[in-house]
Amino acid sequence: MLVHHESDLDFAARRVLVVGVGGLGSSAALALAHAEVGTLGLMDPDPVEVSNLHRQLLYDSADVGRPKVTVAAEQLRRLMPGLHVESRRERFGPHQAAVLRGFDCVVDGTDTVAAKFALSDAAVAARVPLVHAGVLGFVAQLMTVVPGESACYRCVFEEPPPPDEVPSCQEAGVLGPVVALAGALQAAEAIRLLGWGAPAWANRLLRIDAWTGRWRTVPLAPNPRCAACAALSPLAAPTANAGRSEGP
Repeated sequence: MLVHHESDLDFAARRVLVVGVGGLGSSAALALAHAEVGTLGLMDPDPVEVSNLHRQLLYDSADVGRPKVTVAAEQLRRLMPGLHVESRRERFGPHQAAVLRGFDCVVDGTDTVAAKFALSDAAVAARVPLVHAGVLGFVAQLMTVVPGESACYRCVFEEPPPPDEVPSCQEAGVLGPVVALAGALQAAEAIRLLGWGAPAWANRLLRIDAWTGRWRTVPLAPNPRCAACAALSPLAAPTANAGRSEGP
């Protein structure tokens, strides 16, 4: 499963797409830039807002009102002059699955459940590994999707809940250091996917509760009824029984 020898690695040739450059995405992008990944793609439609500043590491008060992808690209290039950054000021949608095929790995920095379903489905269709994370309040979760080999987001959670049942980050609040931790863990997993070893969170859901101090790992398995994975070829489609799951 995506295991390479260190001598085979050429990080300058590796390409990672970060979808959503908020709390998760900015932390992950910063870590990946320092790891000297060759190309970072950044996708986000939003401007920097004052409410972002406590948890989004690439921005400060002078950036309020400017596009996040523009500011993030400037900051990352300043820190790592050799880094190539490709910016897209747009919201990811199901019609953009082809964009993912130009990258070796995708980091999910989106902040809604609907966006996470869309991105996971697109990554499975494009056969590009995806590192998912989500944070609400003091709780973070992390899992990795390796198309054709591991459970995807839809395998675990099946269908998005009604929009009014899941509060947004702004409504529920998030603890800034928890977001930064989750984004850093996503970056570490992306680096493993790029060649440093087998992914740590494929077929496992990591759940971190910063309030209680508990870290818990839930075993997962591909769901044979998953609509997203069913679209893969018969040789790549998962056959294992569905594993335990938790709500997003």
